[in-house]
Amino acid sequence: MSNISKPVRKSSRKFTLHVGLRVQIALLGLLSVVAIGAICLAGLHFDAQAQAESDRALKLRHEVASLATGYLEAGQVANAFMRTREDKNVARHEEIVNTLLAGLASIENVMKQSANADDAKSDSALRSGLSIYRTRFNNIVSMQRQLGLKENEGLQGRLRNAVHEVEAKLAAHDVSRLTYLMLMMRRHEKDFMLRGGDKFGEEFDKRQEQFAKALPESGLPEAVQSEIEAAMKTYSQSFAGYQVTQSLLNDEIADFATVFQRNRPGLDELIKTADERYNAAELRAAEVRQMMTWAIAGATVLIGLLAAIFGRRIANAVAGMTRAMQELAKGDFTVVLPGLARGDEIGAMARAVENFKLVAREKAEEETRTKMREVAEAAETRRTDMEQVADQFEREVGRIIELVAAASHELEAEAGSMSQTASNAQGLSLKVAQASEETSSSVQSVASASEQMAASVVEIGRQVQQSSQIADEAVDQARMMNDRVAQLAAAATRIGDVVQFISSIASQTNLLALNATIEAARAGDAGRGFAVVASEVKALAAQTSRATDEISKQIFDIQSATQDSIGAIGAIGGTINRMSEIASSIASAVEEQSASTQEISRNVQHAALAVIEVSANIAQVERSASETGAASGHVLSAAQSLSGDSTRLKSEVGEFLQRVRAA
Repeated sequence: MSNISKPVRKSSRKFTLHVGLRVQIALLGLLSVVAIGAICLAGLHFDAQAQAESDRALKLRHEVASLATGYLEAGQVANAFMRTREDKNVARHEEIVNTLLAGLASIENVMKQSANADDAKSDSALRSGLSIYRTRFNNIVSMQRQLGLKENEGLQGRLRNAVHEVEAKLAAHDVSRLTYLMLMMRRHEKDFMLRGGDKFGEEFDKRQEQFAKALPESGLPEAVQSEIEAAMKTYSQSFAGYQVTQSLLNDEIADFATVFQRNRPGLDELIKTADERYNAAELRAAEVRQMMTWAIAGATVLIGLLAAIFGRRIANAVAGMTRAMQELAKGDFTVVLPGLARGDEIGAMARAVENFKLVAREKAEEETRTKMREVAEAAETRRTDMEQVADQFEREVGRIIELVAAASHELEAEAGSMSQTASNAQGLSLKVAQASEETSSSVQSVASASEQMAASVVEIGRQVQQSSQIADEAVDQARMMNDRVAQLAAAATRIGDVVQFISSIASQTNLLALNATIEAARAGDAGRGFAVVASEVKALAAQTSRATDEISKQIFDIQSATQDSIGAIGAIGGTINRMSEIASSIASAVEEQSASTQEISRNVQHAALAVIEVSANIAQVERSASETGAASGHVLSAAQSLSGDSTRLKSEVGEFLQRVRAA
């Protein structure tokens, strides 16, 4: 065993740095984890930056959208104020504008994080536009307050008070001309307030001049005229101020609309910028995620390649070791094991297998020497056994050979006897075959005759069945004729009733004609024409009576003949029914005869087939007898040959036993 371990100790003296497979696998796994972890950390860092930028862009987008929505809402509130002139819309508008400015400040803070000067310039322009928009709306509110938010406030209130004062004084003195002119001025005032336009102011001035001219001519007291004149002066001055203020308000409203529309492109540009920033941030985030995915995929592929190379290296070593171990299993101890110089687990396994090879080789050599001794001992034992077997074989086989020789002589005698018996059987089978052929011919003749008779019986049955069917049809036709004749008798009876009715009518007509003749005779000359007609009617009645008597006689004859016909037809029907019954009986008998004939024919055919089969069997017996004769001849030859072979076998066995003993 000390010699076996020498190669291992010799290889262990070399100083080499070896790393085990477990450590290599651990290092590869650690490298993979570190690489993928580093990629993931870097990807998460860049993704966080991209996500933060995307969140800022999304916040900017929401704030810009809120700014645009608030700006539109401010415009709607401003329009609502200009329609309704309510203070709550002013407060709401101010609140919205403050919110817009605060939102714009937040947007500017977000935009400052970018180094784009155009964005900052756009924000500054929008803030300036919002300030102008606010100023224009405040001007509109101020002017609207001057005009009066309600009808009793501002210039509208002054106009209302002055008009009411003038109208009260005019109503107290009932001056229709001045009242008319006052109403026309009020109309032009309202038209100007509702529609605007200088023409309503000019019409107002014309009516005012007419009012001023008509006032002195009204006949009112001087004091009243002075009061009315003062009130009209206040009214006209207030209307003039209202005109100027309304004109300025219209200009402010136009400027307000212009400023509102001028700020829209800035808002649209800001919305576009926010959308572009958001899209760019989303694109950057997508690029970061894609880059991270590609990096992880590349690292995974690289690690997979390293693992494949490492696995292939291990697999090649294991495959070489497996082939060497297979050669060892086949008994080839000259094979050189790969990997003996390796310092890892595979090298350890190779060295262990090398030790196993040396031990197995020594064990195989020892087993070979043992087997050689066992073979020599077995040869000596086999020789002794062979001598014993030869002696026993000589005794057993010699006795068997003697029995075979005796049996061969007996077989030769029996074969001669069997050959003679086969010749006798062949002669008898020839005679039987001739007799069976004659019987088969007779049976076939009987079968042909029975088949012809069966065909004739079948034809008779068919004819009888056809006659029975014709008889049934005749019975049906007789029955139909009987029904028709019965219908004819009924019709003749009905005609007789009609004739009797006509005869009674003729009798009554004859009686009426007789009465008419009597009445005509009583009438004298006046009734002659009527008497002639009555006599003609009487003559016609007599002819009708004679005709009806003749018809009645003919109808009676028809009825008698009809009754006779019904009886005759009934007799014919009975006769035909009896014929049909007889034909049916004949058909039944013919069917029974046909069945019997067919049974006879089948039995005869079966007998013919049996005779044919007997003939065939006899022929087979003849062939078998011939074959038996031939076989007995062969058996005789074989028995004679067996007798000679047994003698030769006895000689050969003796020589074989001598050779076995000599071996």
